[in-house]
Amino acid sequence: MKSEYNIALIGELHGSIEATLEVLAARDFPVAKLFPLVSGAELFTTPSADESEEDFDDNEFESQTNTVMFAGKPIDVLELDDFDWQQVDIAFFLTDIETTQKWADIASKHCVVIDNSGAFLSDENVPLVQIGVNEDNLGRYAQTNKISIPSSESAQLALAIKQLHLEVGLVRVSVASYHSVSVAGKAGITTLAGETARLLNGKSVETVTFPQQSAFNVFPQLGDLNEEGISFGELRLVNEIRSLLNDPSVVVSSTQVVVPMFYGCAQAVHLQTHYPVDLEEVAHSLHHSEGLSLAESVCDYPDMINDVVGHAEVKIGRLRKDICDASGINLWICADNVYFGIASNAVQVAERLIHTYL
Repeated sequence: MKSEYNIALIGELHGSIEATLEVLAARDFPVAKLFPLVSGAELFTTPSADESEEDFDDNEFESQTNTVMFAGKPIDVLELDDFDWQQVDIAFFLTDIETTQKWADIASKHCVVIDNSGAFLSDENVPLVQIGVNEDNLGRYAQTNKISIPSSESAQLALAIKQLHLEVGLVRVSVASYHSVSVAGKAGITTLAGETARLLNGKSVETVTFPQQSAFNVFPQLGDLNEEGISFGELRLVNEIRSLLNDPSVVVSSTQVVVPMFYGCAQAVHLQTHYPVDLEEVAHSLHHSEGLSLAESVCDYPDMINDVVGHAEVKIGRLRKDICDASGINLWICADNVYFGIASNAVQVAERLIHTYL
């Protein structure tokens, strides 16, 4: 085991990379050197969330962003295309599937890849790992030098239901996930900010990032739909929950919804257990699960703005019995999709990796 490790981060500079750097510093991760990596185009500034798309001009790309901050010090941002992977111990792929597919195989020849994109969903040789759920699966990383972490919605759901599944057993999990626009990265944030500004000024908007207008709107589609009307993200949650629970017999149903928030993911969840259980038993399993916080009252629920965004803990509220199904349980699950779902989960996997295997 080394005392310090060289870390590469591939993702959006003013998004997943900055959030992960914040978590690395907050958790005092033993960092030797950091290598934030972006494509050449991303080395330039992009519009902030409070700038409308109309107000942003291509000429502003003249101002370059060459550093990010880590523990109060500037760190140089490097171009992904020219990077030498031999100098890295762990690479966080906090990016899209296409980027992961292009670079992960190359990187994994020299370092351990921790991927958040879902690119290896169908690869049985790449372990899917969520700390607090199935960290024992981490040891299989050596087969490929790659580790997958689940989507943010799968991660928060798995943490919430894992202990109940172990103690009672789940027959069915039905979830509607309400995603903030940051699920589409900085493009989603800029889109919502720009559309809101235009509409409040009596101007029309054009839909580009999402299938419908994101400002003042709600729509049940995130990404392209297949011929059966199902998105990749919905299929991903079904497969990841079954894998994380290590139970392919569990029936999982998923609907993804985009709502006009900048950060966070909230889920309305219905669980069907093998037999009726008391709410006290359910609450007990939640209270004894690390990384979760359950509201004290059945009428209470977390505030997305004040309780969830910027926190690494999964918040749960509205825990109640289903009025039509004796074996049914309903609950509301919330987490920060970037700080928790991407950054904290990736760093916790890296922590377990270095403490046990590297």
